[in-house]
Amino acid sequence: MASGIPKNVANPSLYKKAKAKAKAKFDVYPSAYANGWMVQEYKRMGGTYKGETGGEVTLNPEKSDLDNDGKLSRYERKRGTAIAKSMAKKMNMGGTVMVQGRGCGAIMPSKQKKTRVPRG
Repeated sequence: MASGIPKNVANPSLYKKAKAKAKAKFDVYPSAYANGWMVQEYKRMGGTYKGETGGEVTLNPEKSDLDNDGKLSRYERKRGTAIAKSMAKKMNMGGTVMVQGRGCGAIMPSKQKKTRVPRG
């Protein structure tokens, strides 16, 4: 990042244009608001980032074979791929875990403590 452009930017010339627009628009450029606006403008202009999609989903043939005949039918392959994609998405996004409340008596669901599990 010696040139001021992150490694994951797919179109550096477009990124430079968006950065110039942000510098012209905001009085204080290296700020959270300016950087957020610059990223949105870069995406509006058609810019993308490398590695944004997440990765390849692998199908597990042993788990996908429902009738245990050693072959995957079209249905089994589609079902297994859909489940693998869903699991990969859940694992990448993190999630919410319910934590047992302390105290005597019942706790209303809206008051229960929720702990956020971070990504990766």
